[in-house]
Amino acid sequence: MIKILSYEEMEQSGLPLDILEEMRRFSYARYDSFDGFDCISLEMLDYENLLLSKGSVLIYLEKERIVCFTSRKEEISNLFTELQEKFPPERVIYGFFEELTKGDEIAFDTIEKETMELEQALIATGKRDCVSEIISLRKRLMVLKKYYEQLLNVLDILIQNENELFDGKNIKSFKMLYRRTERRFQNVLNLRESVTQVRESYEAEVDISLNTTMKIFTVVTTIFLPLTLIVGWYGMNFDMPEYDWSHGYSFVTVVSVVFVVAGILFFRKKKWF
Repeated sequence: MIKILSYEEMEQSGLPLDILEEMRRFSYARYDSFDGFDCISLEMLDYENLLLSKGSVLIYLEKERIVCFTSRKEEISNLFTELQEKFPPERVIYGFFEELTKGDEIAFDTIEKETMELEQALIATGKRDCVSEIISLRKRLMVLKKYYEQLLNVLDILIQNENELFDGKNIKSFKMLYRRTERRFQNVLNLRESVTQVRESYEAEVDISLNTTMKIFTVVTTIFLPLTLIVGWYGMNFDMPEYDWSHGYSFVTVVSVVFVVAGILFFRKKKWF
């Protein structure tokens, strides 16, 4: 028997109050075995928008009885109806867990494609404004990482089958699902590593750009440093012989131009700009 209820309808489930109270204290991503029954708490993921939750579900399991409390009653009801048509009663829960990861390949492909395109843009076009893209990728991968961690934790305890709610065939299927979820979790970690490499490449490009800018400022400052000395020298409030020389102004102008040209030629020869 399968019953789907909203959280507001928990009192109508027919379960003892002490069990309901215990279930209400369940935290996110938890699986516990009690005397004769199990309880599962899960957060469902929306693969079309990883930053939005698809709702939560709290499942009471015992022999030939499933009571599901959820924030998405209509959607979960339709899902379990479809599962009952596809699977025998004893494999409905397995089908439900399988549905929890359905569609993740599209999400993985999308993130991998965005990561490769971003990396290509950094290398080929020298893209400079990609902070928002990197943050978005890291956020989505963090959500996926937490999601698969919760599934692995739940499946790990479910496989123990302390109350013997599942037969050997079901347990074998859950073990296969656990290994598949492990591979997906590892895929998430690999994608995170790729995004980290893209971020490091971006930071390196920013550092190179900043160093180039600082280099230009240093060269310009060095070229005009002799002029600063000349200005300071002739800005002193002392009488100097050049003040009475008719070509004094022209001489200082020529010396200034010579210093600037010599500085430019020197730095060009050294290929510093």
